[in-house]
Amino acid sequence: MIDIAPDRDPLVRWALHAPGARVWRRPGAVVVACADLSHWDRLVINGEPEAVAGLLREALAETGETFRPFGTEELVTEVVERVPELEISATFAWMETTEPVGQRSRPTEQAGGPAGQARSTGQGGSIGQAGGSIGQARSAGQGGSIGQGGGSIGQGGGKIDPGGGLVEAVWLAETDWPEVTAMIKEAYPESYAWPGNPGVRRWAGIRGTDGELLTVAAEAWSTADIGFMSGVATRPSARGRGLGAAICAFVADELLAGRERVALLVDYWNAAALATYTRLGFTTRRVAAARRR
Repeated sequence: MIDIAPDRDPLVRWALHAPGARVWRRPGAVVVACADLSHWDRLVINGEPEAVAGLLREALAETGETFRPFGTEELVTEVVERVPELEISATFAWMETTEPVGQRSRPTEQAGGPAGQARSTGQGGSIGQAGGSIGQARSAGQGGSIGQGGGSIGQGGGKIDPGGGLVEAVWLAETDWPEVTAMIKEAYPESYAWPGNPGVRRWAGIRGTDGELLTVAAEAWSTADIGFMSGVATRPSARGRGLGAAICAFVADELLAGRERVALLVDYWNAAALATYTRLGFTTRRVAAARRR
C-alpha cells in the first residue's frame, strides 16, 4: 500500500527542509527538487502513482538532466511504468531510528587487539546513488562500507577499551579534516561525504591510544527534524573490532537530540551493514531511484 500522505513521509520532509528545495504539488501528489542532497540532485516523490507521474513530467521538464526521481521502491516502480522515458537506476534501503541506539551497541574486541575480520556496514561507503543519497548504484560500497551513504561499520559499538585506556568517540575539529580525508581515501574512496563538501557539516572519530584516527562518521544533509549520517569509514587495519558500530551509535544519538529521527541509506547487497544497523535498532524502508533513459 503506497502512503499518499506527504506530510508524514520522512523522505519528502527530509527534502522539503533541505536548502534550496523547490516543490510541485497537485491533488494526490508532491515532487520536491533538491540539488546535491546526499551527493545527488534528487526529485523526491510521494503520492498516488498516476498523479505523481503527471506531476513528475512537469518537474522533469523544469529541472536539469542531473535530477533523478527518488521515493519508495513501490512508488518509483509504478511511476516508471507510466513514464517510459525513465528507468530504475538503483534500489536500496532507507534506515532510520527514533530511539537512542547507544545502549544497543556492544564492543566485541579491544581496539588495541589484533585486527579481526574486515567486514563493514558501509556508512563510510556510499549510498550507491545516494552515497547517502537517493539513488545510488548498487556497486557503491566496497571494502567495508555501508554503500548507499552509510559507511563501514563492523561489529559491536559503544566505548572501546584498548587495554590501556578508554578510547571514546568525539567530534573532531576542522584541523583534523585533512586526516579524515586521507583516511577515507584509504578506507572508502567512493564515499559521498567528504570534509568540506556541501551539506557535510561535521565529523566524529575514534582514535587509538597512539593517536591514530581509526574510524569516522559524518553528519551530512541533516534537517531540523531528521538527522542524517554518512561517510562512515574504518581504517582497514582496524576493522572487525566494533569501532564502526561504536562511531555510528555515537553519531546517531548525537543527531537524535532535538530531532524526531536519524536516518541513512544502505545498499541491499551490504548484508553486514543491514544487520549491524538492525541490531542498533534501525528499521528499514525500501527505496529506489530512477533516471532518464
